[in-house]
Amino acid sequence: MRSTLFVLSVLGAATVLAPSASAQPPAGDAAVKVQAVYGVEQFPIADVTAAITPCAGGAATTVTTARDGNATYTGGAGCYRVQVTTPTGCALDGDAAQQVNAVPGITPTATFRFRCA
Repeated sequence: MRSTLFVLSVLGAATVLAPSASAQPPAGDAAVKVQAVYGVEQFPIADVTAAITPCAGGAATTVTTARDGNATYTGGAGCYRVQVTTPTGCALDGDAAQQVNAVPGITPTATFRFRCA
């Protein structure tokens, strides 16, 4: 009985101490994170569309932010241009496009700040 309780407590401790899953892509993949926020408090904005295009040219991929204001595009390593569409009733603080460099294991974030009514 004691050995069973000991094994269960060890398994429970291992579960608690195990690292939690994160939004980062696997170590071999490169990704770009798009973040849309508004106000001084930087509240997240959902349903903001961003086009992600390789800097060298090519087809654009569209992502849309979720309720947490974030969207992630997983692609190869390299330079990407992120262009956001301004939501209705908001004005963009800054440029509508940003350039980021993605490398495996490090996810750059293109953050867009809005002023919304």
